[in-house]
Amino acid sequence: MLKLPDELRDELRKPFGIVYKDIPNIEGEIITVGDIVTKTAIDKGIIPKLAIVDFKTKRNIPVRINHNFDKIFRVYNPPGYISDEAIEKVKYLSTKYIKNYAIFVDGEEDLLTLLVIKFFPIGDYVIYGLPDKGVVLIKIDKNIKKTVDNILKKFQKVK
Repeated sequence: MLKLPDELRDELRKPFGIVYKDIPNIEGEIITVGDIVTKTAIDKGIIPKLAIVDFKTKRNIPVRINHNFDKIFRVYNPPGYISDEAIEKVKYLSTKYIKNYAIFVDGEEDLLTLLVIKFFPIGDYVIYGLPDKGVVLIKIDKNIKKTVDNILKKFQKVK
């Protein structure tokens, strides 16, 4: 399991990509991380390759997503950590041709954006929510993968 060090918290609050008020038109495979962004995408008819959700927004406000995913996985991931279970599941799914899959997180999903960027192919898009500001869109490329690898190296390995 990886623990988010305190000194990275401010850095990770900054968006990794372009901030939009709403989800823009995107040509390509999309992975959504977060409940509101996933719900908004689905409501607009955009079916993500993978949706990662915890059914909460702003840590404790329940979110209902009315959608039938083709396949659902469940992982435990405590706030402020990236669990080994989450790492293995995201890594595994990144190697498969998938569409309309979901990971339901018991805990907190925010940091799993880093795993998506690390493991999913160059050219895929990641969208995650930025509370009260909009959505962040990232097209995965070599540069963002390198940035994420450097960030993940700063996490503390714990048991």
